[in-house]
Amino acid sequence: MSVGSRRARSGARRAVVVATAAALLAGCADFSGNEAAPFTGPPTGQVTTTKPTGPAQPSAAPKTPGPCIDQDANVLATCLTEPTDLITTDDFEHAYVAERGGTITYTTTDQPNREVVRVGVDTAGDGGLTAIAMSPTYDQDRLFYAYVSTPTDNRVVRVTPGDSPKVILAGIPKGAAGNAGSLMFSGRDLIVATGNAGDPNAARDPASLAGKVLALESPGTVSPARPKILATDGGVRQSLCGVPGGGPIFIADQGITQDRLRVLTPNAPASVVWSWPDRPGLAGCAVVKGGVFVSETRAGKIEMLALPDGPTTAKGEPAPVLDRAKYGVFGRLAIGPKALPQGVTTNKPTPVAPTDDRVVLIPIPSTSPEGGDD
Repeated sequence: MSVGSRRARSGARRAVVVATAAALLAGCADFSGNEAAPFTGPPTGQVTTTKPTGPAQPSAAPKTPGPCIDQDANVLATCLTEPTDLITTDDFEHAYVAERGGTITYTTTDQPNREVVRVGVDTAGDGGLTAIAMSPTYDQDRLFYAYVSTPTDNRVVRVTPGDSPKVILAGIPKGAAGNAGSLMFSGRDLIVATGNAGDPNAARDPASLAGKVLALESPGTVSPARPKILATDGGVRQSLCGVPGGGPIFIADQGITQDRLRVLTPNAPASVVWSWPDRPGLAGCAVVKGGVFVSETRAGKIEMLALPDGPTTAKGEPAPVLDRAKYGVFGRLAIGPKALPQGVTTNKPTPVAPTDDRVVLIPIPSTSPEGGDD
């Protein structure tokens, strides 16, 4: 499917795509993690043990008026504070959002947001709570995994509402910048992407946890963890995306000299699918059938890179999907119901709407000027 024939459209709810994948990269070299005392905060609230179910697409009916209610049908949550990551649910009405100050928030489209977990973090530089992932067996264990900054390091913890966080992986280097991480499950493995803590040499050093993509094969086990290195030479910020059940893992990477979309495929090192020498600020990615969406914070837009022939071969230039004029700047992306991408905006402290920051449904580029299939 040619990228040149695609153009962005506002009727995102009509597009239906199905994410596809291949086998997960086999593990590489081992090295020991670092044991550390748990870094805890005051967890509060509670969360349902099953994901909510609801309409197959956003309702076009008017929403209940209110200061944190956005009448745009593609706006799925509002009034968020420095959102850094997103877990979608089985409907368009709810999501779990990480906020940099340490809160995991449960959102409802036309109801107030609710805090379900709070973890103590250090927000110096670009640190804080920067990524979350839900346990594959969440309905039984109610576990979230979180990438957090402390005064001395960055680390991965697991936490359930009403309990203290437990350290899974500690000792990830911390710097003035390059502290944000990314998490995703691929099968039962927890995949962790770390920032380079402002040190490109550390990102290339196999003895350092900075600037790496790691696989934790037993993430339910408290430290010490022994991650496998899947990729090195990461930039200041890396964001992971793929299919939760396993498959190629894409890495949106803010590099030193260029931004890159890299991919991990079986029995091969990470390869560059596309690069941006102008460094637009890749912040998030989301995999759909035949392509990958990327968000760009400096450029203030979302693009889609077509990959109709497999995860390593791009077809044509990235296609524009959204610019900042509609919803502002986007950070992390995720795939929601009907395989449609969603993203969190990062517009504060200069919001573009009274309800910023928000979770927004992202339009799929159509295959024809008529807007494609309904």
